[in-house]
Order: sequence, then C-alpha cells, then structure tokens
Amino acid sequence: MSDYITDGKGRNTMVKKLQPKLRFRGFTDAWEQRKLGRICRITMGQSPKGQNYTNDFNQYILVQGNADIVDRWVQPRVWTKEVTKTAEAGDLILSVRAPVGVVAKTAFPIVLGRGVAGIKGGEYIYQFLFMLEANNYWKSLSSGSTFDSITKEQLIDLPVRQPASEQERNRIGKLLHILDSILAAEKRKLQLIEMKKRLLLQRILSGKMRFVGFCDSWIQLKLDDAICVCSGKDYKHLSKGNIPVYGTGGYMTSVSKALSNRDAIGIGRKGTIDKPYVLHAPFWTVDTLFYALPRNGYDLNFLFAVFQNINWKSKNESTGLPSLSKKNIENTCIITPSIDEQCRIGELFSLFDSILDETNQKIRLLEKKKKALLRDMFV
Repeated sequence: MSDYITDGKGRNTMVKKLQPKLRFRGFTDAWEQRKLGRICRITMGQSPKGQNYTNDFNQYILVQGNADIVDRWVQPRVWTKEVTKTAEAGDLILSVRAPVGVVAKTAFPIVLGRGVAGIKGGEYIYQFLFMLEANNYWKSLSSGSTFDSITKEQLIDLPVRQPASEQERNRIGKLLHILDSILAAEKRKLQLIEMKKRLLLQRILSGKMRFVGFCDSWIQLKLDDAICVCSGKDYKHLSKGNIPVYGTGGYMTSVSKALSNRDAIGIGRKGTIDKPYVLHAPFWTVDTLFYALPRNGYDLNFLFAVFQNINWKSKNESTGLPSLSKKNIENTCIITPSIDEQCRIGELFSLFDSILDETNQKIRLLEKKKKALLRDMFV
C-alpha cells in the first residue's frame, strides 16, 4: 500500500505504508518509508591536509573513522588545525569507509574526515541505523576493490521506515536508549570487576596481600610438582553420547566415553594458548588442548587462578600459530602457600568468576532483548 504526502517545500513524495509487529499501546497508524536525505541533514567528511594534524588538544577534534569511536561514542584521538567539514555535539556519526555503517554519537563539536559522515538525527534515527548495521545491510551497498565505501547519494536515498507520529518515534527511541544505557552500565561493571580481579591476582599470587591469620612462607616450585599435564586425543572414533568434548574454543560436541573423570584445567596447545578454563568432569579434550590435573595437596581453584595469572603468550614456542609444549608448562615456576590458604584464595577467585559469568550472562540477555526489539519494533 502506498500514498503521497507533501513535504515542507510543497513537493509530493510517495511513501510506502508499513506496519511493525510490536507497537506501543494507542498507536495504530501505518508507518511511512522516507529517504534519509529528506528527513535529516547529511554532511560527508573531508580530511584536512596531513600537515595540519596535531596532538594539541586545544585544536579541533578530528574523526577519521572507526578508530575514533569507542562504545558508540567519539573518543578524541587526533586533532587538526584545519577545519573542513564539521558536526555538532549531539549529531550522529556514520562510518562510510571500511568498516561501513558503524553508527555512533558525538558529545562535542568535531571535524569530519573522509571516512565518516555527520547526520543530524534524533534517537530514533540512531536506533534505525544501528538496526541496519546489526543486520549487515551496508554490505549490500558497499563498493570498491580496496576499501568498502558508500556514497553521499546512497545515504541520501537510504529508505528509512518510521512512524508518521513524532510521539511514537520518540517513544521507540527512548525505550531503546534506556536499554542501551543499562547495557553500557553492565559492560562498565564487567570491566571494573575484571580490572579488580587482575589486580588481586597479581597482588595475592605474589604473596604481597594475604588473608588475615596466614603468615607461613610460600614455597617456590615448578608446575610439574602441582599438576599432571595430559594431552587430548582424537574423538572421531567414538560414538555419540553425553560426555562433552572441548577444544581451544570451548565446547565442540559430545561423545560416549570420558577422557577424564576428574575436574581439570584446560589450556590451549595450539592456537589460543592464553585463555585457560576449568573442565568439569567427565570430559574429553581434543589434541589441540592440554588438560592439567591437580596432584594431591593442591587446590584446583587456586591453580586455576595461578594459570590465569601467567603470561602464556610469552611462552609461545612458534613463529607461526601460537603453541605451547608440555615441558614448557611443567617447567613454569610458581609460589604456593599451605593448602588452607590455597583454598581461601581459590574460593575468592571462584567467586569473582561466578560474578563475571553472571554479568556476562546478563549482558547477553540484554543484547538478545535489544535484538528482538529491533526486529519487532521496526518494519
């Protein structure tokens, strides 16, 4: 269904009548399809001359592309003495060169480089552009053999689906903005918890910070004294079952036989060698993953904290695909306290990991919720 409307300059424009799946109560009018250039002012960027770039933060902030955007906001990185094209505080910023379609906001006036465009649009337009980005819309428009790019004409002609009612547009934008704010807060919380955990790992596992009541000296030894390092095996000869199989990327499939019936620490043998994780028994691992079983008298959670505190990348033994050897792991030196203190330390970092897991889960659920809203609230 289509209809014609008259814009502010007396021009007739054909608009398609559309209907979303999910709407706020009280709104029943069909949506319209309009061109972005008819409802927003678009400014394509133009890079200043190279000799005018500067690190002087008293000059003009220059935004060249995605490298100047952090968490959907412009983050000053480069300044310029030359003003070419500009955007104002509150404008939207869209990347028009690889990667195409990343949308962000700016909290201050900026100079637009040729990798971005400035768009004067509200929260609804921001969320609509975000939805296009999430759905990989821009890949179908991009062109160029070296860098993907989109032109001003393509932006002007971009079809925007929106409610005819400004009030409904504002309601949609506000709801999604609130969800974005909650997501951003949870991500900041995650970063702070991770930072706190890293700091405590360094201080506690070096013996500089200890629980009250513990004063015995720590013992220096090699990991071989605390763990037994085992190699994974091929699982393709096994039938399907309910025993999980793990590789360097985590869970892979399930089989009928267990390689270990004890909890262990998994660490990559090839590829991803710097992200150990706990393997809960029973399990099977492939040959790209080592699994380390604690020897008698050593706490698994404590040893997992130790593994997380070691810079495994520095132990890489290959110039190509990163790799670790069993010998290299076993010869790594650590210091350990008594078993009672190990258990206290292990419990602390196990609690940190539980909080991090819960926060990550909450972030995933919020992202899933936003994805569903973008799908159902837009046509």
